[in-house]
Amino acid sequence: KTLVLGATGATGKHVVRMLLERGHKVRVVVRSKERMLKLVEEQQNIESNLEMIESDLTSLNGKAYEKLVEGCDAIVSCLGHTLNGRGLCGLNDRRLVTNAVKLATAAVKSTKNKFILMKSNGVANPNGQDDPRAVWERGVVFLLRYLITPHADNEQAAKHLHNLGKDVVEWCALRPNDLIDGEVSKYTFLSKPKKGMFGAGQTTRANVAAAMVQLCLDEDNLWQTWKFKMPVVENIAEGSSEAKEDEDEDEQEHAV
Repeated sequence: KTLVLGATGATGKHVVRMLLERGHKVRVVVRSKERMLKLVEEQQNIESNLEMIESDLTSLNGKAYEKLVEGCDAIVSCLGHTLNGRGLCGLNDRRLVTNAVKLATAAVKSTKNKFILMKSNGVANPNGQDDPRAVWERGVVFLLRYLITPHADNEQAAKHLHNLGKDVVEWCALRPNDLIDGEVSKYTFLSKPKKGMFGAGQTTRANVAAAMVQLCLDEDNLWQTWKFKMPVVENIAEGSSEAKEDEDEDEQEHAV
């Protein structure tokens, strides 16, 4: 069974649908069961495979998370920030992702459980192995960190996962490039961003979801390749050189 956080979001809904399509059992935490059902109404065996818990994640403590993760061998987080009319996050949402990562990983009882987190390519890998950013990009990141709540939250969540080590839970944090709507298509995993924050490429939300599901179900032994890492997920443009499987070995790309 997989616990999906952010299940009614733009990416999370795809994750739930794809897992259900594969006959996988899914547990979700949602503010509205009705909204969740509308998003998956065409899926089969919803009654037996989808468990819905109606709650606000920001109100849950460690004990509540222990119940959420009980019986689940994987946790997928597609959490994002809800902005009000002025583009600001509510007080309870400012550390939404970080708090969820901390509580969920602390609640896990087995080191073999998987924790899969969705982030963005604007978040540098805390291991320091990303290529250095240009000076102007470092300036942009500095402003984002102190002016845009979601970016600071995502950075803190990444640091927490990195600092967990390998004796708490197995984890992977996906960093898609510029997110767009669209269907599942060919995509690739990269060990680090090829370019800077802007103009690096695009990734459909459906492809992000497909990558998360692929990791969750360990299709093609993908989990062993990317656990404890923060790969970039990127669409492969039809006819591009990236569509060929001739990348440098140290890129560790995996095309789907």
